[in-house]
Amino acid sequence: MSSDLATDRTPAGGATTADTSAAPTPAAQRTAFPALPADRPARVVVVGAGAMGSWWAREIAASPVAELAGVADLVEGAPQRVIEQSGVPDPAAVGVGTDGVDLALEVEADLIVNPTVPLAHHPVTIKALQAGVPVLGEKPVTETLPEALSLVAHAELTGTPFMVSQSRRFFRQVRQLRSFVAAHGPTVLTSAFFSLFTELEGYRRTQLHPLLRDMGIHAFDTARYIMDADPVAVTAHGARPEWSVYAHDATVTATFEMSDGSLFVYNGTWNARGLPTYWNSEWRIGAQLGSATWDGTGAPVLGTDEEEETARLQDEVAAESGEEPDQIAASLIEFVSALREGRTPMCEVHENLLSFAMVEAAVASIDHGGRIEIDELLEQARVEAIAAETDERARELMHSWSSVREALLAGQ
Repeated sequence: MSSDLATDRTPAGGATTADTSAAPTPAAQRTAFPALPADRPARVVVVGAGAMGSWWAREIAASPVAELAGVADLVEGAPQRVIEQSGVPDPAAVGVGTDGVDLALEVEADLIVNPTVPLAHHPVTIKALQAGVPVLGEKPVTETLPEALSLVAHAELTGTPFMVSQSRRFFRQVRQLRSFVAAHGPTVLTSAFFSLFTELEGYRRTQLHPLLRDMGIHAFDTARYIMDADPVAVTAHGARPEWSVYAHDATVTATFEMSDGSLFVYNGTWNARGLPTYWNSEWRIGAQLGSATWDGTGAPVLGTDEEEETARLQDEVAAESGEEPDQIAASLIEFVSALREGRTPMCEVHENLLSFAMVEAAVASIDHGGRIEIDELLEQARVEAIAAETDERARELMHSWSSVREALLAGQ
């Protein structure tokens, strides 16, 4: 174990967290977890050697703040393949194994990245949190909402940092839209439109609601961040055209009622050919004092009913230029920076869970019909989480929450 953390990988008490939804940069609230030294790269183990694991390994190998310490996977030879393709200068120096947490402890890693399939997110994360190994998890936080609440409880009990990588938040354009809304809001109607014909292989072919669970989470979290608002209720519909290769709906429309009284509308499909959007969706935001559009890749277009103000806004957008980290490279920098500074990272599990709840609420609306209230869904998930939980302390903690939403807000 690393000498920097060997004295106390699992601090007493729960983690304190900061409300990162109210500002583009995280608040510097302190956590109880031992700070990571700033004079060396963070040693990282990647758990899972699939496509996402390979991408993470390449980003870690190229990162100025981290180094690849190990790769774990159940498939023999898969870790070695990922390491060889990662670009590390000495592949033989990178550890391999079948259990990511055991490997992290063996090679004295400072954190794990968990891009395993969603079904494995809960067990891998639980083991890491209990071992005092910080976790940077891929979205979604886990497979089900009850499992996600279990992870919230274990993060509180262990005090081990746990961030979910919502990589869209780190695009400059998203930050610019958030700043625009802060100055010209509140919003009244925000929409995201996604259309890209895909026939993905693997588990998505048979996954329930694959588009919502794979792509919806990105747009939902981005909407919360831009609008600085949380979901209250949703009405959603799904469709599966006869030519779709997916067993379940890969075309979805969802309308969310938000905490600021506004609406957020998402339309997405993997089934339509031609005129594709970018992966980030196309956005339109209507607010009290102005409106904005974004095509998902270029600079956002900002406007008000005053020509001079509109020109000033566009000049400010144009003035922000130059390369900066985004997507998972930026997620990695954010998590390592938070560990070094002893603060709560953006997208910590308490903050992230409501984005995941938006997905599951939309799923429930499609499956059962009608309007789904987020708080009712969260409370039902708590009942199921307590019933399934094997750790008595976690059960008692979830019982003690006055409400799930209040527990999530208190943990931010």
